[in-house]
Amino acid sequence: MNILICDDMKEDADRLVALIAQSGFDGQTKAFTCPSQALDYFRSGVNIDACFLDIIMPKMNGIKLAEKLRENNFANDIVFLTTSNDFASQSYQVQAFDYLLKPLTGEKVSNVMSKLKKSKEKADKAGLSIATQEFARFVLFRDISHVEVINHTVYIKLLDKSIIKMYTVFGDVEEQLLVDSRFAKCHRSYIVNLNEIMTMKRNELTMKNGSKIPISRSYWQVKDKITKWMFI
Repeated sequence: MNILICDDMKEDADRLVALIAQSGFDGQTKAFTCPSQALDYFRSGVNIDACFLDIIMPKMNGIKLAEKLRENNFANDIVFLTTSNDFASQSYQVQAFDYLLKPLTGEKVSNVMSKLKKSKEKADKAGLSIATQEFARFVLFRDISHVEVINHTVYIKLLDKSIIKMYTVFGDVEEQLLVDSRFAKCHRSYIVNLNEIMTMKRNELTMKNGSKIPISRSYWQVKDKITKWMFI
């Protein structure tokens, strides 16, 4: 999960970053004190799962920033940081997920992070339909590490280290996977789950399961997408 924070008080933004880390959160956080910079960052194409926005900010308050994010097709969760509930009716219009009342505490942040995680897991039901002469199966996208094709045989490598082997056209699998933003094609024979990349070198990716995946010259532009995804 990748999180964007915007709070004009740097001390509060830094404290929230620390409390999110202490909650056991597995992901990346990026904090801004300027709403316009936060908006520009989102517009650059990075993947953001949730935004924590302070409501009271000069020039552009958190409600207005949330409206602009929604106008730019941000469909994920927004948590507002506030000292009161006076803005509840306005925040309803931008589909607020929750509120964090200041002053922030570890317990408050942990509770919200737990709710975000459960919400994301519940909503993340998209997957790949597999049908062969031997079996039929539905695999959640979130359970796939990467997919590769060798001599017309497609291998779907799962997070639990199991492998699904199927004789099919790689393009058919590719068509299903690439509609989901978490996947990218880095080589004519490989599609990777960006959430499962551990490191990226000049011509190679290392996945969290230890697999080494080549980056082809023909797909060099994918590096920009991977960088934005990994380093929100």
